[in-house]
Amino acid sequence: MAPVRLLLSLLTLVTLAIVTGLPLRAQPTAVGAAIDACPTADGCSVASGRYRILLPPRPRSEPLGAILYFHGYQGSAEEVIADPALTAVARQLGVALIAPDGAGRTWSYPGSPARNRDEFAFVGQVLDDAVPRFGIDPRRILASGFSQGGSMVWYLACRMPTRFAAFAPIAGAFWEPQPEHCEGPRPPLIHVHGVSDATVPIAGRALRSGARQGDLFKSLAVLAPGGCTAGWAGTVRTDIAAGKLSCRLATGCDGSARLELCLHDGGHVADAAWVERAWRLAMPQAPVGPAGHAGLTSP
Repeated sequence: MAPVRLLLSLLTLVTLAIVTGLPLRAQPTAVGAAIDACPTADGCSVASGRYRILLPPRPRSEPLGAILYFHGYQGSAEEVIADPALTAVARQLGVALIAPDGAGRTWSYPGSPARNRDEFAFVGQVLDDAVPRFGIDPRRILASGFSQGGSMVWYLACRMPTRFAAFAPIAGAFWEPQPEHCEGPRPPLIHVHGVSDATVPIAGRALRSGARQGDLFKSLAVLAPGGCTAGWAGTVRTDIAAGKLSCRLATGCDGSARLELCLHDGGHVADAAWVERAWRLAMPQAPVGPAGHAGLTSP
């Protein structure tokens, strides 16, 4: 009779899911393997687009923290969740890795050449879907991204500061015309940039389309007005040791939220270790280890 009782239990569970509309949670198929909670070709769908999500390999009773990572120009959500360094960081931290997918493989924030959708509405939809659906703790979400995805993170910090615990953009800032001001309260933000970056230079550059990337130091002044980063532009180090970050922590800003600029000697690259470092600083759980210098190289 045991097989019959098991069959009846499974039928009851499926019926309950159909009636209530609740999703059946995916379970790990192997110890240590991350779970693709939306394994279909389109991933998880919301009104304005789609996203992919990887959950920690073991079921947890408490809400999960999450890293919302925005890909670069011509990237995709699939590339993010397939990146071994990023997935290893998420697994080590025991958090979900959420990868929104850019419409047209790009992002349509203010100043961007693309005008595909309202990105702030889209990100709100992703959060509103993922938080209750996968048991995400809304107080422990880090927004990070690379290049154009890094710029997307800057705009979220400016327009949606309370939807995230912290922001960790890499090699991307505001575009021109820069925002006149940002909504408060000012959130924690840790920015990483290469002093030799020619794709998204620290000073920004004009594109053939007529769009212009913004100056990083002007972006910092918009996010934290009052002059607490005013002297930084003239003190950029060029003698940074290979594989190291040279970080500067802002003081005297309005509020207590961390504002940090970390520079490295390289060009247009990203390292998952920098995302891990930002997580541990924003949501302290373990000592912050050294930041490496290899990883994502997509634009």
